[in-house]
Amino acid sequence: MTPPEHERGGAVSTQLALLWSGTLALVLTGVQISLYAFASQLAMTAAEDGVRSGRHYGAESAADAEETARRFLERSAARVLLNPRTEAIVRPDGSLDVVVTGEVLTVLPVLDLPISRTATGALERPAA
Repeated sequence: MTPPEHERGGAVSTQLALLWSGTLALVLTGVQISLYAFASQLAMTAAEDGVRSGRHYGAESAADAEETARRFLERSAARVLLNPRTEAIVRPDGSLDVVVTGEVLTVLPVLDLPISRTATGALERPAA
């Protein structure tokens, strides 16, 4: 003998709890992927801005490029890219590298997502 329908209470509640937890995990994963992509783009833009300001003729040193990248991160990425670091390197072959590193903001406290982006450009110097 099967129990009447009204005695099966709880089955629907369990099913909904499983469905909602799966849906929440899916939404949080999508949010985290979006945060990573946004932080990655901000880091790359900061590195490219640094290269643009440091490669033109008359730039004092690689410190100009580093400062430009740092200022961009302070203005635009303060809440998404955590602990940002910038480094500008002048290579012997006449190119400038600007490296931006940091950690991506995460929606789960146990997750650690480091990020690093590099932009390179040739230094503009007068030909001899």
